Amino acid sequence: MNIQIVGIPSQAGALYEGTELAPEAIRAAGLIQKLTEQGFSVKDLGDIISVSSLPRHNIGPVRNWPAPRIVWEELDNRAKELFQNNSFTILLGGDCSLEVGTFHAFQKVFGSDSHLLVLDAHVDTMEPNGDVCIGAAGMGLWFLQQKENRWWKGEAIPSESISIIGPQQNTILNPNLKIISYEESCQPNGLTKVKEHLNSISASSILVHLDVDVLHNSIMPAAYAPSEIGFELPQIVEILTTILADPRVKGIEVTEFSANKDKDQACAQLLVDLLCLLSIKMNQ
Repeated sequence: MNIQIVGIPSQAGALYEGTELAPEAIRAAGLIQKLTEQGFSVKDLGDIISVSSLPRHNIGPVRNWPAPRIVWEELDNRAKELFQNNSFTILLGGDCSLEVGTFHAFQKVFGSDSHLLVLDAHVDTMEPNGDVCIGAAGMGLWFLQQKENRWWKGEAIPSESISIIGPQQNTILNPNLKIISYEESCQPNGLTKVKEHLNSISASSILVHLDVDVLHNSIMPAAYAPSEIGFELPQIVEILTTILADPRVKGIEVTEFSANKDKDQACAQLLVDLLCLLSIKMNQ
């Protein structure tokens, strides 16, 4: 199995610095070496996007705009580099708003019959509001579903092409999206629900979006927004193993890892270990 790795060192959708350091930190924790040792053919395509060239400001309604759009368009324009039919892609972000550009790029390669499967503690459907300044990291799924091209050129993604696993009960849930909440996931039949949901997805290809704040802060204190509610290690291993076993999964993106908080590299190492669960795909 061929794996290609792409770094997206962006903080375009964020207020604080840190997520732009994630690709370098995850590589330094031994990702390429460990995947190679597992028998994968690994190609590192390096990083795209220059953080220093992106505007940063606190002027509403969207923080740092048009930086998020610049990132999305770069990803969309390089779709055939990021995703290939004969390779599995690991995208190292970067803040959560990347999903807008990456999923559009994914659809360019694998077709509109694709699905975005999100693991996140939150449902990122906040809308721009002229009274406040909000980062695009909390708006990604909202931007994806917009039918009017006011914000960028991408076509609207129908709600049935997006689903979310792990949102907390204090999150405003979007009734138009298929959601398996954190509470549901933790029930005795939670893993069965995940499996049933995968089986219900009619798409031919799936991109997995992993926001690390879906993990409990005891194992992921370096999340951009650490959570006192979240999956423990055995739970996330079960869920990811189940998801990655699906042959339709063609890529995974890791977001919201603030590497500047990870002084001993423990969190980066955990992410490497989780990504190395890809070895199950070799036995399909």
